[in-house]
Amino acid sequence: MLLKRSFYSPHPLVVGNAPLVGVLDLPSTNIHRPPLRLFFPADLTPDASQRRRRPKQANYFVNNRVAYVLQGFASMIVSRHDTRLFKWVLRPLMWLISLFAPPRYLKIPETVQVTKDSPVRYVPPTKKQSGKQSLVVFSHGLTGTGEENSVFCTSLAKRGYVVACIHHRDGSSARVPMPDGTCMFYEHHPTDDDYQPKRRLDQVKVRAKEMLTTCHWLLGTPDNDSSDDKEQYPLLKEICNNLESKSVFTSGFSYGAATSALAATMEPNMFQCAILLDGWFHIDFSSRGIEFDFPPEAFGKSSDIDNDGKITSTTTPPAGLSIPAIFINSSQFQGYSKLYAATNRLADQINKSYKMEAAEMHVIPNTMHQNFCDIVFWLPRWALRRGGRMFAIGSADAYEVHQSIMDWTVQFLDKHA
Repeated sequence: MLLKRSFYSPHPLVVGNAPLVGVLDLPSTNIHRPPLRLFFPADLTPDASQRRRRPKQANYFVNNRVAYVLQGFASMIVSRHDTRLFKWVLRPLMWLISLFAPPRYLKIPETVQVTKDSPVRYVPPTKKQSGKQSLVVFSHGLTGTGEENSVFCTSLAKRGYVVACIHHRDGSSARVPMPDGTCMFYEHHPTDDDYQPKRRLDQVKVRAKEMLTTCHWLLGTPDNDSSDDKEQYPLLKEICNNLESKSVFTSGFSYGAATSALAATMEPNMFQCAILLDGWFHIDFSSRGIEFDFPPEAFGKSSDIDNDGKITSTTTPPAGLSIPAIFINSSQFQGYSKLYAATNRLADQINKSYKMEAAEMHVIPNTMHQNFCDIVFWLPRWALRRGGRMFAIGSADAYEVHQSIMDWTVQFLDKHA
């Protein structure tokens, strides 16, 4: 009861026809497919009440490993993971802090954690709902994880979508498990005078390829199908067999929005539309003379840029992002004039390719970048009021922000599904 009173509850946001939302965590078993968290419409099987142990609600973090995430952020902000300070001080300290961290005890509402023997069944769309299963593939932000937008993904799944949230393995995540049992921590890139734009351009391509690989794997494209993984979970095989290849949507937050835009540029026939949350669409190191729209391919430009920010390619540039898209932005990012101008250029480009208003643009007042993530549900209300800016969280009501994001997203998907 104390937790409910002290924290914003995302429960009112998770509404829809599905009885529950199944959450299936799929670790990476090979170098090709990244780790996934799959959200899907679900219900308990008729024999669930006869089981000695009822299925548990899903935690915000896979296997409730809050300490792993805290260690990732400590490695990124304080001291890198290969230092003595991290090994002997920060790592045990993060384990200790994790015992008292609220996300350890908070659950994602209306969910059930799926294991191999869970009494959970997939609820496919009815014929009245067109009978086809739509897929949303989601990409997380820079320094984030595939677990920080779980409320958004759960809300979509409750409304009947299957959502695949990717945990990227390109060095942009705070910490991600690898197929060989090790972990990859955030890769620190040079900044200021040593900034190398090519490294970030190469990185976003890896992320976009992971999104496309995930799509092909879930849809069962022969060259990308890994039946061994699916055989372990009959439920997963049933979901994949019901997916409609002509009803796939790309989505992402921040760096993930840029990743989504690039993936849709690389394979425009894969996606019907894009949901882009507070996207990072411009790189500005003007102090070094480096400045360009990001990723360049999404803007119809070449990405062959040297470390001085100059285009080196003479080949024909790509066509650019041309599918319908919704841009939902924070007022913080709107305040960065060059970034917001680039976002508007991308929207105008889409509208010109359709000769109609195929791009929607929204800004949520009094918001900062992290208002779009689940951190607003992990911190007590008093912490949001007093230290919100320290966490890049604006003064807007947490519930109202996510309600606006969800309302605009659902209306947009209903229009383009």
